[in-house]
Amino acid sequence: MSNINVAMMTSGGLAPCLSSSIAYLIHYWSEAKKSGQIDGLTIRMYRNGYKGLLTGDSFMVPEDVWDKVDALHELGGSPIGNSRVKLTNVKDCVARGFVPEGTSPLEVASQQLLKDKINVIHTIGGDDTNTQAAELSHYLLENHNGKVIVVGMPKTVDNDVYPIKQTFGAKTAAVQGAIFFENVVSESTSNPRMLIIHECMGRESGYLTAATALEYRERLKNKEFVDGFCTSKETRDIHAVWVPEVSIDIVKEGQRLKEIMDKYGNVNVFLSEGSGVHDIVAEMEASGAEVPRDAFGHVQLDKINPGVYFSRRIAQLMC
Repeated sequence: MSNINVAMMTSGGLAPCLSSSIAYLIHYWSEAKKSGQIDGLTIRMYRNGYKGLLTGDSFMVPEDVWDKVDALHELGGSPIGNSRVKLTNVKDCVARGFVPEGTSPLEVASQQLLKDKINVIHTIGGDDTNTQAAELSHYLLENHNGKVIVVGMPKTVDNDVYPIKQTFGAKTAAVQGAIFFENVVSESTSNPRMLIIHECMGRESGYLTAATALEYRERLKNKEFVDGFCTSKETRDIHAVWVPEVSIDIVKEGQRLKEIMDKYGNVNVFLSEGSGVHDIVAEMEASGAEVPRDAFGHVQLDKINPGVYFSRRIAQLMC
């Protein structure tokens, strides 16, 4: 028998599974204590992901709360906060005030875990979060005899954590995205010749865009329409799905979509946020413009806005 000090943190982008993951983990560990598998248990939460781990910002979950955490299943977002921090990007961690100049973020994180006497830490996040978790685990093993066990949990709506078949949050995101588009697509009736671009998460993976499109079309099958009216299954269907894995011939697509626009009076496109990014970046670099990137070196998609880029290009081609 043993006493176990458990810690948890969530990191990266939000996904519809973070609150539930924490609730289930607390339930799992508390049941282990109740059943006598372990003698003692403490549960600590690091606020705002790796930022909290680096700055020592955490709180304990009292034992009298453990049986009440099922309420978290009904909450979106993260109940302990997220952040985007790369432990191996020393310059960024120093610049943001997470660690002092001349220190290693991996060592600072390790020392905090050792100070808090953590035996197991659950890092709930996507590809970047778990890559950093692997770096931290390796560092602890090499420099501190592996005194802390790091358990990464694959959370991402992109469903792009190899070799996991389905990551936490991916299915729910697709279903909710389809429901959301059921409302958005009604905008196709607001004006003649409407172009709707439904942009989904997916920097390098088109899974969520494709899965959302599939969920939406399954729901569309069950809708009834009245003959003779201008809104129909065809006008509310998806006319293009663009994902990062497949290059887009924007001129040919423009010609094809123009025919659909001429026939039905609207076009609906599902777009992965990472689609065409290489082309957009190439245009920016060729013009001498600075390409905005985050701490992980990723292009900041909200700054270059692929949705706006494609809406302008397609609108020009369909005129």
